[in-house]
Amino acid sequence: MTKAIEQQLIENISIILKKALTADATLADLREQKKASFEAVFTKEAGFNNSANTFQPYVEEVADDLLHWQGNKEQQKLLIPLVKKIEQLFTVLANFEKSYS
Repeated sequence: MTKAIEQQLIENISIILKKALTADATLADLREQKKASFEAVFTKEAGFNNSANTFQPYVEEVADDLLHWQGNKEQQKLLIPLVKKIEQLFTVLANFEKSYS
């Protein structure tokens, strides 16, 4: 079971990374046009340690969380916040794609 979960997490993070790279490029274009002046993609309450105006730092945090979980698989409590962060990234990236593609 753990191997299947691990594989799914890796696949999801890979998808998120690709979407984040595209979104960050779009954000750069919007900033050049003075249409994206926000300071952070997520609020502090979202559960991320990072605060950035691009998606890449959040993807890196999720990847780091995955590595931490892989080293401590017996600690299932690490899995819940990881999955929640992945969910949030998917949701925000999907909404961003709908709005700007």
